[in-house]
Amino acid sequence: MLLLSNDDVQKVLDVNSCLEALEQAYRVHAAGRTVVGDRGQSYVPLAELGLSYCLKTMNGALFDSGYMALRLTSDIVSEESVNGVARREKLPRGPGGTYCGLIILFSVTELAPVAILHDGYLQLFRVACTSALSARLMAREDAGDLGLIGSSGQAWAHVTAINTVRKLRRVRVYSPNAERRQSFAERARRELGLAATAVTSAREAVEGADLVVAATNSSQPVIDGAWIVPGAHVISIVSGDEKTPRRELDDEVMRRAAVVISHSKQVAMAKNQGDLADPVRAGILSWEKIHDLSELIAGAAPGRQGRDDITVFKNNVGMGLQFAAVAPRVYEAARAAGIGRELPAEWFLQKMKP
Repeated sequence: MLLLSNDDVQKVLDVNSCLEALEQAYRVHAAGRTVVGDRGQSYVPLAELGLSYCLKTMNGALFDSGYMALRLTSDIVSEESVNGVARREKLPRGPGGTYCGLIILFSVTELAPVAILHDGYLQLFRVACTSALSARLMAREDAGDLGLIGSSGQAWAHVTAINTVRKLRRVRVYSPNAERRQSFAERARRELGLAATAVTSAREAVEGADLVVAATNSSQPVIDGAWIVPGAHVISIVSGDEKTPRRELDDEVMRRAAVVISHSKQVAMAKNQGDLADPVRAGILSWEKIHDLSELIAGAAPGRQGRDDITVFKNNVGMGLQFAAVAPRVYEAARAAGIGRELPAEWFLQKMKP
């Protein structure tokens, strides 16, 4: 069995490979040839004020791939206010200031685990490449002016992935931390050769942009629909659950949208996720007019109809399908390249029936 660190994963996973794997998986999913387990989040309150423990799991498989993927994270989560906006943060409370996130890949014919992957690098790009697939299908062909809210690793992955599907002419980035947004813009200029600048408000980032990305951990809207220009494609990635309602987009975004695509409408309905459920309750949207990305990719849902249409992709939840799509490619590429640490398979198997 192979143990792969984030550094190992980064050596064999590039944006184009991730895009290809995800697109194929969504086509297979639309054809009904996948299994996607429900995402589970179990919380334990902690004695320290404002903190809780969360175990998150998700799983999935493509019928013909030969693998089942299980992704799990063991998190210490805080809810705090930054500039008056509630934000959710995962804290590095593991030994030595670490986090715990793993992808376990199983053989479906031999039952045994074949790989354990650290999930950090892969999870950033499976989200960003999912968003980039929406941009490839829904953004105008000449779109290239990106307004970005957020300066985290997830924001960086989004810039990298979207620049792969649309040639970015300009990037304006805003986040509450001035030092971080300046550093982000400098990195984008240095590593990606982009005309990137840090701006002092979300409005300044969004106004005039034909690509808008909210990659935050906010619990309250950070984008006002009045700022969005005709023809823009808007992406939002924050999710929520019964414990923590969260939004990035206000109702006006959805009121002006001609097309709204979700990652999973079923999850948005079941979890009462605010960016979609609140506008539906207000009569601005209807569930019948919201379609999933897999349907759009398969040609079973309408996309942009006109140049001035505002389109929205709500990347509302992580799915085990994404890990089932990308992790096998990473494992097979690492195995072929001789990358990773071998562990005895018998450590993870037993003679006693479970």
